[in-house]
Amino acid sequence: MPETADDAARADEARAVPVEQLPPDPHRLPSPDAWFAKDAVRHLLDRPKFCPMCGAPLEADGITTEYWSADCRNFMTWCGACQWFGEVVRFGMVTIMEAEH
Repeated sequence: MPETADDAARADEARAVPVEQLPPDPHRLPSPDAWFAKDAVRHLLDRPKFCPMCGAPLEADGITTEYWSADCRNFMTWCGACQWFGEVVRFGMVTIMEAEH
């Protein structure tokens, strides 16, 4: 544990990796003036982060592909941890009915 702020800064500098040595970013966004830039940002923010079946992180070992059907956004999802394959559908609003008690 660093004793002072200077020790913490030196520890951060020791862990720093030059940008040219980093692996390519798999989530590079298009330039902001591209016609689909807003859709790309929404996809990264809205896609499922965890498997609906086992809860494993999909970014580590999974695939998520977005497609549209009319105004529904569908995420075809595969989990490498439990081999689950299915769709996750985003809804803007859901109305449900509760049974009388």
